[in-house]
Amino acid sequence: MFNFLARKFLKKTQSEDEFTYRLSLISLSSIIGIIINVLLFAMKISLGFVINSQAIINDAFNNLSDSVVSLMALLGSNISKKPADKEHPFGHGRSEYVISLLVSILIIYVGITLFINSVKSFGKDSFSSLSVISVIILLVSIAFKIYIYALNRSLYKKLDSDLNLGVMLDARNDMISTSAIIITGLLQKYVNFNLDAIMGVVISFFVLQPGLEMFKDTVEILLGKRVDSSIENEISQIIMAEELIEGFHDLQIHEYGKGRLAGSVHVEVPANLTVEKVHNVIDKVEKKILSKTGVEITIHMDPTYCLIDENERR
Repeated sequence: MFNFLARKFLKKTQSEDEFTYRLSLISLSSIIGIIINVLLFAMKISLGFVINSQAIINDAFNNLSDSVVSLMALLGSNISKKPADKEHPFGHGRSEYVISLLVSILIIYVGITLFINSVKSFGKDSFSSLSVISVIILLVSIAFKIYIYALNRSLYKKLDSDLNLGVMLDARNDMISTSAIIITGLLQKYVNFNLDAIMGVVISFFVLQPGLEMFKDTVEILLGKRVDSSIENEISQIIMAEELIEGFHDLQIHEYGKGRLAGSVHVEVPANLTVEKVHNVIDKVEKKILSKTGVEITIHMDPTYCLIDENERR
């Protein structure tokens, strides 16, 4: 279904770069996530209140928080598409990380709220078990979550998107928690304590964990987390492959959104060559780095040695 929608609504043009098309795919997956999670919320919240199940109500609000997360992701991906301007010369790609930080805070808040509500429900004297229709609705919910998991797993491998990874893990957790609710509902009639409340506490932790992990990872990126060392190694090899460059230092790479890297480096070049000749060499290295690694790098020339002519040696 996703591929059909992508072909129908995302007409890739020559003027649209890979960065923008990647964000368009994320936006489409976010829209699908919003629709599915809103439907699941409506089904579960109705069922939860009808049978008086705190665990199902918690799971319903988990789906609602998932839809809000998808909505914010949609907003973040659209802002990230905005081109560079005077105030933002490197574009708006970091909006994706800012939105991710807000999303993580929202998830943490929802998880804490669900935990508190579940603890309060321990005092209930009446317990509820699941009816056949309840089990069917929850099984349908699991089926939808399996689709969301498979879709975002595929997109994560294709797009290397932390957003899709987060949705994938969240869908996996939902599958586990909803399955646990079904098991709990079937077992509740055989025990005389509030097994539903216990499961509600467990589900709240399933909500909290990805929120805390996302918060930590996003903060690290916004604080200037070092990019993948393999990119630095590849740039190093390209620089040192040039005969006129004897060394380099102060290599710095900054991320302005997934797939948008920029940086600078100082290279050691001959002092007794014309500026034009050295510039041509540097220009060639910059273009090769961009082609091989995708990093828009600015190279500063440090004239640190003199090139000895073979005739001068004789």
